[in-house]
Amino acid sequence: MKNIIKLIRSSLIIIITSISLSIFAYGQSEDHLKRAISAMETGLFDESLKQLNLALSDNPKNAQVHKLIALLYEALEKKEKAIKAWNDCIRYSKDQSIIKEAKIHLNYLNGI
Repeated sequence: MKNIIKLIRSSLIIIITSISLSIFAYGQSEDHLKRAISAMETGLFDESLKQLNLALSDNPKNAQVHKLIALLYEALEKKEKAIKAWNDCIRYSKDQSIIKEAKIHLNYLNGI
C-alpha cells in the first residue's frame, strides 16, 4: 500500500507541474498553483488541496484542477471526496481522454 501511495504522490507532482503551465495559459492564479506544487513536493497534501481549491475559485469549471483534486483525495484515501471531484471533472471536461480516465477512477472507487 505504501508503494502505491508513493507512486501516486510522485505521479501527482509530475501531473501538477505539467498542468500548471496549461492552467496558467487560461488565466488561472499562478500563485495558487505554484503553492500547490510546492506543497505536493514536500508532502503537504492538505495544503496542496487548499491551494487547488483557491485556484478553483478563479475558475470553478477547470476540469484539470478537479482532476488534480480527485487524485489527491485518492492518495489521501478520502473516497467520497475523490468521487465528487471526479464527477466534477467529468462535468466540466471537454477532453474525452480526461473523461475516460475519470470514469476508470470512478469505477475503481465504486468497486466496479
